[in-house]
This record gives sequence, structure tokens and C-alpha cells, in this order.
Amino acid sequence: MTMYNNPYSTQAYIPQSSTTMAEGGELSETEVISAETLGNYDEGYTLLPEGDYVFTVVDMKTTRFQPGPNSSGKIGACKQIILVLQVVDPTSGKNVDLNHNLYMWNSPACTGMIAQFYDAIGNHKKGEPLRFDWRPEVIIGKTGKLKLNHRIHRDDANKPADQQRKYNNISRLYPLDPAAAPAPRGSGYQPGKF
Repeated sequence: MTMYNNPYSTQAYIPQSSTTMAEGGELSETEVISAETLGNYDEGYTLLPEGDYVFTVVDMKTTRFQPGPNSSGKIGACKQIILVLQVVDPTSGKNVDLNHNLYMWNSPACTGMIAQFYDAIGNHKKGEPLRFDWRPEVIIGKTGKLKLNHRIHRDDANKPADQQRKYNNISRLYPLDPAAAPAPRGSGYQPGKF
């Protein structure tokens, strides 16, 4: 029989010291984290101005998407690709990482988003069959362009604009104008020249 930790059991609550926990260890439900340790944990989020940005794929993870009980049913259980697209914040000049999710689900919306991504990084051309290749060496380091807008948190839709929580939302991906592309890194090889 498997034993589960039941937080509603009749055991007495005994807080543990927040200074004894090593970073990277598993937290227990009775752990107390000091305010000093928490620091300014939401400081890292940057709401970018809406507009077009050149992106570089800096990371990629694959996982399984499992729809929750309250999901709309538009996407079933499938492989999920989580891309990390890096852009430059025009106000600070700092790099900002944006997550972009793609779902390996056979629907026009999902396949269209995947095709848009492959078009943007130059691995597919509209009108040609789409072949998937998610190897990191094929994806990471590629560049393209994205259109960013703001998404309002679903709980804030009826709040006044100054009280709404807004998030960066990638609404579209498209190919980078060759003139704006960063210079390719490599050996300097040019076909036909020795």
C-alpha cells in the first residue's frame, strides 16, 4: 500500500527552520521560507512594448501536454514543444526570454502554428509539405521575427485597465527580412569559391 502525505491529517504542525534547507532540495509542506530568502521573486518579469521583434531560439524542451479537467477540449494529450525565444527589450537593451508553446496535435490551428515557426526560422516554405525535425542542432540558434501583443489575465478582464495584469503574448511568427538577419557565424565558406 502506498502512503501519501496528507496535509489534513491530525498530526501537529511543526514548522521547520528556513535556514536548514539546502538550495535545490525538495520543499515540504511544513517548510517556512523567510522573506529575505524569497527576495523580489517577481522582479524578473519584463512586459515588453507591443510590436515586432527579431528573435533567436536559445532553448527548447519537449514534454507531454495533458489537458486538465476544465480544458476546452481543443487540444488532446500530445507532445508539447516549449521554445525559448530571446528578443531585445527596446527600452533597456537587455535580452528577454519568451516561452512559446507548440502542440503536436492534428488540427489546423496547431499545425499552422508549427508551420509558422518553421517558416520563420527558414526550415519550411509555404506550399511545401511540412516535415518535423525537432533536433536541437536544427532549431537552436535560428532567427526569425515575431509579433508581440499583450494578453490580459483571465481574472482581470472586467477590471479597470490600470488594475489588469498583462503578459507578453506571441501572436504571430514570420520570416526575418534577409537584410535584417544577423550575420551568419561559420567558416566563411561560399559555394563555388575556393
